[in-house]
Amino acid sequence: MIRALLIDDEEIALDVLEILLREIGDVEVVGKYSKVSLAVEEAAKLRPDLIFLDIEMPGTSGLVAGELLSARCPEAEIVFVTAYHQYALEAFEKNAIGYLLKPVAKDRLRKALGRYEALRTRAARRADSAAEGGAGPGESAPAAARQELSLRVMGSLELYGGEGRLVTWRTRKTKELFAYLWSHGGKPVYRYHILDHLWPDVDSERAKSLFHTTLYNVRNLLRTEGFPDMVAFGDERYWMNADHVTSDAERLNAVMRGGDGGDANELLELYRGDFLETEHYDWAESRRIELKTAYIRHLDRLSETADASVKERLLWKLLELDPYRSDVYERLRLLLGESRDAVSVRKLEEWKRQMEGELAEES
Repeated sequence: MIRALLIDDEEIALDVLEILLREIGDVEVVGKYSKVSLAVEEAAKLRPDLIFLDIEMPGTSGLVAGELLSARCPEAEIVFVTAYHQYALEAFEKNAIGYLLKPVAKDRLRKALGRYEALRTRAARRADSAAEGGAGPGESAPAAARQELSLRVMGSLELYGGEGRLVTWRTRKTKELFAYLWSHGGKPVYRYHILDHLWPDVDSERAKSLFHTTLYNVRNLLRTEGFPDMVAFGDERYWMNADHVTSDAERLNAVMRGGDGGDANELLELYRGDFLETEHYDWAESRRIELKTAYIRHLDRLSETADASVKERLLWKLLELDPYRSDVYERLRLLLGESRDAVSVRKLEEWKRQMEGELAEES
């Protein structure tokens, strides 16, 4: 049974919403309030699961009240109710699970309840999974359920949730917005910058609408994975709290900072491709060049002192990333000649003929 709290300055609207909820069933209305201040004061003791909150009310607006109610009832989810479609954008910014337009239609209300039930079911499964795995001393099951997300951005973007499960993106823009916010490392980004980078050729109003829909998809995905507060908003800026995200790019930088030749194998495995190479995001180009340049320089330095077997792999990787480096070619040719590896020598000569052919076509 869902415990619902209803808040609207219109008594008729409260009565209609209560009737619809009773007709749908499995919902207990634990409180109805036409005054926001009283609802905020008494909300905690009512322990609602779901709060239906009108946006446009005298005095304290529903959007402000939503923040107050979230502080009093952190476990409750909010569905905003409004007669004006434009408020949907602000509702998404407040991290609500949805909004309903007045007059509230029963099928839309049923879908909102379905979204809540789906969220509650997934949360229960995560808690059960954590309990079965066993929590550490003094660790509660919900805390154990907050597994880290694993992100791959070298080559192509892939996000993995609990137990190594590949996350599916609802849209390409959902994927890109996640990558964009994550790439800023927790730094706030103004909304107009996001719109300019992700929707450069779309008019302002349309871009805002697309952005807020995409933001809702990102937040909903993260909520499903157990991270409901990962994307924050304030002062017209957005940022991602990515403390629970580990990435191959961060690990690559850590290995390069270490500078230990013993890390060469991991160094080579981590660089599956350029930063977000497959996605072709224009806004990622500078980071892509910066990381690739740093990686090539590191391989150069490491190849000077590495053992012969490791040095060969490092030089091949350098040629892969910068195929017209004649100095690298000569170093590798000499190394292979010393090792008398005929197969690799033929492979290198074939590579040289191919590069020379490409240069001839371009001239």
